[in-house]
Amino acid sequence: MRVMTKADARHRAAVARRYLEVAELVVGEDPADRRVAAGLAVLAAIAASDALCGAALGRAPQGQDHAEAARVLATVQPDGAQLAVHLTRVLNEKSNAHYGTTYLTPTVVNQMLRHAAALVDALPARGL
Repeated sequence: MRVMTKADARHRAAVARRYLEVAELVVGEDPADRRVAAGLAVLAAIAASDALCGAALGRAPQGQDHAEAARVLATVQPDGAQLAVHLTRVLNEKSNAHYGTTYLTPTVVNQMLRHAAALVDALPARGL
């Protein structure tokens, strides 16, 4: 776990928004564009989760243990459990989005973007 200040949380929130914004710009029918959008959705979801945890708990998970990240996010009140579901759904596709050699379908990528957006959309309620 890493300690996060409110300023750190605001910074991660801004980064999450930008990742999602760019993902929505590049998504398209081309398989390579979808892969880039999916990778950015993963980054947006992780950054938003960091911001949400940092703002609520003063700390955020660090490292590659995605199950831990979801567990920590689930403790954020009042809706951390639902937010953790969104994070998990995006992270389930992380390996394929970042390292895979098979292309992601438009349906999968659009679902990833929706789940990442749900995390980003939760930021303003926390002052982020």
